Amino acid sequence: MEAGVRLRLLLVLALFVPALAYCQWKELPATGSPPNHLADRTTLAGQSGVGPLITATLVDKDRNAQQHQAVVDVQTDGVRIVDPASVNHEPRLDEAHIQYQLDKHPIQNSTSMTYVFRNLASGEHTIHVGLAASDNQQLGKRQTLKVTIP
Repeated sequence: MEAGVRLRLLLVLALFVPALAYCQWKELPATGSPPNHLADRTTLAGQSGVGPLITATLVDKDRNAQQHQAVVDVQTDGVRIVDPASVNHEPRLDEAHIQYQLDKHPIQNSTSMTYVFRNLASGEHTIHVGLAASDNQQLGKRQTLKVTIP
């Protein structure tokens, strides 16, 4: 085959290949916002720009430990903190409350961005802080904090 014929054949094929690839789509890819209710809301959390964000820190950790207490400060983004009762316990992706848990004690639901654990016994304690929807389903990953009381 001569070079000119091969070149013309390649040009003709190049014109049809993109059209064939485009025609393979049965439907266009979905775009836009996620629906309000997902089967597993945690799959969206932790991805850049999607899902709620929570950051928990211990305030004056050493000074408060000397007083046998732990003060937790929480910052959130991408979610509005609401009392579940105020929205009839109906979950929404953009609404949550904060759950605080000391060691293996029961979870404390709250809308407070600051929570104080008082009268802590000596030793090491683990505090879990997370977001939950109005139906108490966890949203994203929980933060874990450790404090040692002298």
